[in-house]
Amino acid sequence: MGELSPEIGKKLENFGSILFENLGWELITQNLSVNCTRSTHKSPTSKSGDKKTHGIDLLKGFYNPFTTQKESVIISCKNHKWKDFIPSNLNQWIEELLNTIECTSASPVTAPYIAETTLMTGILLFNSSDNLYDVNRAQTTLSQVIVPKRRAPIMLYIADTGMLEKWFALNKEISKIKDTYANHNFGVVYPSVGGSHWDRKSLITPSCLFSDYIFTVYTKTEEHKDGSNKVDVKAVFCFDSVSEDSMLYLLDMMNSLQLEARSERKQEIHIYFFPEDSVDNKRINDFFAKTISKNKPDFQIKFLDNRRLSPVV
Repeated sequence: MGELSPEIGKKLENFGSILFENLGWELITQNLSVNCTRSTHKSPTSKSGDKKTHGIDLLKGFYNPFTTQKESVIISCKNHKWKDFIPSNLNQWIEELLNTIECTSASPVTAPYIAETTLMTGILLFNSSDNLYDVNRAQTTLSQVIVPKRRAPIMLYIADTGMLEKWFALNKEISKIKDTYANHNFGVVYPSVGGSHWDRKSLITPSCLFSDYIFTVYTKTEEHKDGSNKVDVKAVFCFDSVSEDSMLYLLDMMNSLQLEARSERKQEIHIYFFPEDSVDNKRINDFFAKTISKNKPDFQIKFLDNRRLSPVV
């Protein structure tokens, strides 16, 4: 079952590092070994069954607008053949990630790295190294995963190859926006939730990154004969399945967040969709042609690049 070559695993770690930096996360450290301090942590590959150390692929930090504090997250990178994406392996990797978080929280080795953060999140990245990823099988496998309980609450996320493809497309579009507009002031909208205050930040938190809808704002500058003209863009990245219900829900949320509120400057609303198959584009365009009034000319539908449908140059 084991990992593929260290070089391939390293590439996946580098992908995770670059991706999360563009989303506003700080790299705290990587490739760090932490001593295991709990007898309940077992190793399936050890003759004695005892766990000696835990390995940290990536340790990242970010500010959470909902909790108004800096948090850290351990990211475990798995680059395996698609046949290894099975419940038993995922359960094993999840348990190891949770164990790593527990020992890291109390380790004197990592204390200087996480002293000013709260470590309560883990992300398991899985990449299909042989490009045989199948979304239906992935959903079935994930539904069979069992997450062990812990005394202290730990938020755990799993990103399979399909999710990584979505993040690649999101990362590419954000980079394009920032490169195109010098004074983009790109930010993510964080609505008031559970007593938190409405906020706008240049980062994307894990909970937002794994959601179906990411609401952002940025400024673009258009050149005119009489000088520059700034335009406020409300951009929504939609990763939900394409259906009439999901798109009606999207429009309702946009109204709830007042993304269409007008200001003194010109405004545009851009909605980015991630097409899962070749006919998604037509479904989406047909729906908005029927639903969106012709009185809203600044409403634009755009599509992110799905590498499974169109090759990236």
